[in-house]
Amino acid sequence: MLLLLRHGQTSANAEGRLQGGSDISLDEIGEGQARSIGQHISDRWAIDRVVTSSKRRAQETANLAGFGEHETVIDNRWTEIDFGEFEDASVGGAVATLSTLWRSDLEYVPPGGESLAALHRRVAAATEELIQEARHSNILVVTHATPIKSAIIWATQGPPSMIMNLWVTPGALSVLGHQHDNVVLRQFNRSSN
Repeated sequence: MLLLLRHGQTSANAEGRLQGGSDISLDEIGEGQARSIGQHISDRWAIDRVVTSSKRRAQETANLAGFGEHETVIDNRWTEIDFGEFEDASVGGAVATLSTLWRSDLEYVPPGGESLAALHRRVAAATEELIQEARHSNILVVTHATPIKSAIIWATQGPPSMIMNLWVTPGALSVLGHQHDNVVLRQFNRSSN
């Protein structure tokens, strides 16, 4: 299986602010989410390998979830989208603006940021590399909301614009697996509660 875990809650999540490139720690709720979902994972799968982004919130989640003893590979293709000038903005207004811009042009790059299409290309490449290995082992990727949505859309062969139609909760798990020769979504946005 390829297990995709969103990091636990941070103060920016709690305050409804975008935190793509910000490197902040989990808050107390996020720490609890990481421990709880880690137990959920451990009860169901033996993890063979762990991959994280380089962001502190992803690495803290992996450690608190109980996977710190695993050799962890840092792969920045799993880093959150760079929101550029929208970084730290209120989610409500910023997401509405970015959604409008990206719906008309997936290659739109916010000043100082990254396009949705560029994120989808890097996550698709990372997912494609891991999905074959996931036929025979359980790989945990601790990452961020937009890369998880992108990986799911790649796996289900949907258009990249669908990223804006999915919601991934902090500390939630999604799982990709195989059914015959097809990659399938086995679980989506599962929190430990």
